[in-house]
Amino acid sequence: MRGNPSSFFKKRGDFVKPKTREAISGYLFASPVIIIVLLFVIYPIIMIFYYSFTNFNPLETQKFKAPLNPQEAIELHLGMFQTDVKSVDEIESWFDVLTFIQYDVGINLNEEQKEAILKYFDSQKLLEDFIEGKLDTTMTSSEFMTTYMKEEKDLFKKYKPQIVGLGNFQRMFNDDYVRISLFNTLLYTIIVVPIQTFLAVLLAVAANSKVKGVKFYKVVFFLPAITSSAAISMIFWLIYSKPGVLNRILVGLFGNFGYQPIDWLNNPNTALFSIMLMNIWSTAGYFMITFLAGLQDIPNSLYEAAEIDGASGGQKFWRITLPLLRPQILFVIVMGTIGCMQVFDQIYFLIENMRNITISFYIYKNAFEYGNMGYASSLALILFAIIMFITFLQRRYIPEEY
Repeated sequence: MRGNPSSFFKKRGDFVKPKTREAISGYLFASPVIIIVLLFVIYPIIMIFYYSFTNFNPLETQKFKAPLNPQEAIELHLGMFQTDVKSVDEIESWFDVLTFIQYDVGINLNEEQKEAILKYFDSQKLLEDFIEGKLDTTMTSSEFMTTYMKEEKDLFKKYKPQIVGLGNFQRMFNDDYVRISLFNTLLYTIIVVPIQTFLAVLLAVAANSKVKGVKFYKVVFFLPAITSSAAISMIFWLIYSKPGVLNRILVGLFGNFGYQPIDWLNNPNTALFSIMLMNIWSTAGYFMITFLAGLQDIPNSLYEAAEIDGASGGQKFWRITLPLLRPQILFVIVMGTIGCMQVFDQIYFLIENMRNITISFYIYKNAFEYGNMGYASSLALILFAIIMFITFLQRRYIPEEY
């Protein structure tokens, strides 16, 4: 269909109301974005809710699609070549069906599948086909299992996670790393958000002043916001390492007083606070832009009237600037809280001990290193609920207007 979509309806008369025609045209134009949002935002959110009540393991999704040569697998299991076996009686006592399927076929079985195999797997037919040389072919694990299962074939056609109900959520209460990661995340948020917000206000006030070089000043402090997190992490790794820049400066200043270099990132007592300092430095310039936009809307007449009344610079800041920046302050606090609760990349790049991990990093560990996608999904839901609750409290108890 070429041209404006609304013309498509005009050619077909007035049977479509103008408002309806306009709405349909709008949805047609917006359909690419809607489809992308549905596929990459809405669908993953729905699946997280589903996976959080299962034992879903992404490492097992392909277990029934793996190629298999049954003859070679049986020969490996028995330790005998097919041409050396004359009858089923010779090998029947040596054949353990569960061991064969789990270790030689390579299927990780749950309890339901084990019971089904013991009841319905046709070992006799399998061994007869082996002796007759019918198994020297390549097939998938699913094809092999459905061929020799008399019943319950659906258990082996494709991977289906088991529903565990609230099991994943109950598991959290006994997981020490959940408590450690949540505490670290909340501590990180409580320290970083107020400092970066106040520092961003100060930077914005300075950037809003009419002095020489202010444009260069703005660029310098905004630069970390557009720099790759990986690059910033690498720079701070060089700064924080034991032979790094920071220790050299401190040794030069306090070496005569017995100062010894500290491995800032590998010491559990200093690692998380080092990341906090890096995050404050890298995000304050970004939020500075938000406050700078707010400062542009404050009338100069307010400051001029305050000067006439004899107000000092500090009084103007506390009585005029901050109150009129309340909407921006609330926005920065909310966005800063969300960002800090989700902090991952700096922890991933720089932290090597489990005592300083955050909840986002622990979700990643479970999902992509341990293969516990179901448990990771339940952790993600808990993090989502915490962020929503904190955001609600901020919106409820921090007024936008003075």
